[in-house]
Amino acid sequence: MRFNFNKFTNREQILIFGLITLIFISALIFVISWLNTKNQSLEKENQNIISRLNYIESIPSSVSSNRNLYSDNISILVNSTSKEKNIQIDRTQPLGDNSMMVWVNEVNFIDLYNWMILMGEQGGEIEKMNVRKSKKDKVNAQISVLLKAN
Repeated sequence: MRFNFNKFTNREQILIFGLITLIFISALIFVISWLNTKNQSLEKENQNIISRLNYIESIPSSVSSNRNLYSDNISILVNSTSKEKNIQIDRTQPLGDNSMMVWVNEVNFIDLYNWMILMGEQGGEIEKMNVRKSKKDKVNAQISVLLKAN
């Protein structure tokens, strides 16, 4: 059986067309509002990341009082800073005298980021990093850390 739009009166056709138009406009407004909310949250997150990067760039290279603290041992640097930031290290592998590969699972990204900043402030340098999202707010990471030469 086919729907015959012409069997309705002119007034009913205008009413049906108006109702369909109203539903379409309402759906369009809802989608635009949802996209605007998502855009605002992404802009806020982007501003947070930019401010953190600006903070990292503002750290003068002459901040060497903490850099000498772990000048002899990369293991001490990684372990002490991870304990300070409550980061659970799953596995480590020495790569040489002054470098180490570190595996971290199920950690909040911001905590991981703050831990890397602390290691940088205390003489560590991130050579390579592989970060993957694991759960809602958690990530898994493989990080190659190098002890900076004084």
